[in-house]
Amino acid sequence: MKQETRVYSITEAQGKELSHLLTHAGWEFRSLQHATFQAKGDGFVVSCYRSGKLVVQGKQADFFEETYLSTQVAARRKKKLASEITEGREEREKEIPRGNSLGSDEAGKGDTFGGLVVCAVAVAENQWESLQAAGIDDSKTLTDKRMQVLAPWLMEAVDHEIICLTPSQYNEGHLKNGKNVNKLLTQLHTEVLQKLSERTSYRIAIVDRFGSNLPVTKEVSFRKLPLSIYEVPRAEAYIPVAAASILARISFVDSMKALEETWGIDIPLGSGAPVPPALRRFLQIHGKEKLPEVAKVHFQNLIRIASSHEKK
Repeated sequence: MKQETRVYSITEAQGKELSHLLTHAGWEFRSLQHATFQAKGDGFVVSCYRSGKLVVQGKQADFFEETYLSTQVAARRKKKLASEITEGREEREKEIPRGNSLGSDEAGKGDTFGGLVVCAVAVAENQWESLQAAGIDDSKTLTDKRMQVLAPWLMEAVDHEIICLTPSQYNEGHLKNGKNVNKLLTQLHTEVLQKLSERTSYRIAIVDRFGSNLPVTKEVSFRKLPLSIYEVPRAEAYIPVAAASILARISFVDSMKALEETWGIDIPLGSGAPVPPALRRFLQIHGKEKLPEVAKVHFQNLIRIASSHEKK
């Protein structure tokens, strides 16, 4: 993944809010000429200039924006994303046959705590419009509360296949696949699509593209599966993938609640400001050796906090 640089216009109040969030998350601050602050952490360097410009450099700029920027900026991004999905839906659907189709998506990839969920959904040709009318849409545009309402109905309406890796299973799978998340995702997406295709005889599968080298297409070809794979950006614009994104998200949220019950502490979603304090609480109560059972041990924020805990 290439390094990205993004520039935002923010107010003084938004800059102070961001500084507070990054301080709380344990980022390293340093002085910079013409800037109110520069901070480093979670694979990013953030520079907030007195001119009102915020420069973010890192490999997952979308993740930083959703996690750390103010509500106003995040809201603009959400509105833009919804607009892109709506405007691009008709154009993209011309490229993919709108018939009996499978769609797959994942949840939990960017969360420090928890494992990983991959879901595939089978949508018949005559279900596309009814699912869309019911409000099935990209999970990023829906609240968890709304998805909790939609998910039970959706599970009854469509055939689906879900793989929910525990944190321990995720860490083992990550290591087994050469410490490459995309290789692990490739295996999981292919597995759920294969099982669902065998059950339904559907031959069209739409996958949200997570690798420029079309890894799922290659794996399906290697396994000689009778599937036509379409790996496309913003695939949640397609109803089968949107449905899969909802079921994957809710399955992941439910798995996080189960972790909280098992370990007796609050376990936050994401990798932002609430995560470092939660990691420190976990370390104090359960110790470093138990981290693989609740979190992704290769994440840099976890490695940094666990290392600091050992030095105390």
